[in-house]
Amino acid sequence: MRILSALAFALFLGGCATQDSTIITRFHDDGRAKPVVVLPSMIDTSCFDVSWSLSEELTSIIADSLKKGGKIFLQSQEDSTFSANPFAGDFGWMKTEFPDHEFAVFLELAEHEFASSENSSGEELANNLKMGIRIRVVDLRGGSPKIVLQEIVRDSYYIPKTLLPTDYSTITWGSEEYRKSPMGTAHGQIAREVAARVSEYVLLAKSSY
Repeated sequence: MRILSALAFALFLGGCATQDSTIITRFHDDGRAKPVVVLPSMIDTSCFDVSWSLSEELTSIIADSLKKGGKIFLQSQEDSTFSANPFAGDFGWMKTEFPDHEFAVFLELAEHEFASSENSSGEELANNLKMGIRIRVVDLRGGSPKIVLQEIVRDSYYIPKTLLPTDYSTITWGSEEYRKSPMGTAHGQIAREVAARVSEYVLLAKSSY
């Protein structure tokens, strides 16, 4: 019984350590606090038809990239609802909406389409997956919210016609086959670029405050 009790106590301590390590990630090793950032789910206005949520997919990739960077403390709120348009001119409501955060990152999938590429004789050579993600990073620390980054990241992924077309009704997000597909590769590429831009400007604003 004593041995079992000791093992149970050890497991309890181990569980506490795991929880504490989650809290410690809010700080760098030297004790400096990381910027606290909220990332609501991406708005999708692209009207691109697939059987899963492009918003959920891209938001998760961007969130994972930011977490792996280890430089900010990210709190995702995929199911967060806005009281107003986060890309409109009036954004004073954001301090009330996200009172416990230093920065809010809003994203919009504004463009997502396949466009054919043809030669001079009209022969289709390839498809280009054209994408555009709008970013707005808002600093919530002062008396009123302040925009620190506002831009659209655009990318185009070249898909040669020689490749067999991928059937995205059967090859869907979450599978290893999808991750290696042209669309999965393209999404990973632009999502990591967006994450890098967000991290860069949040850290710049944090250091200059």
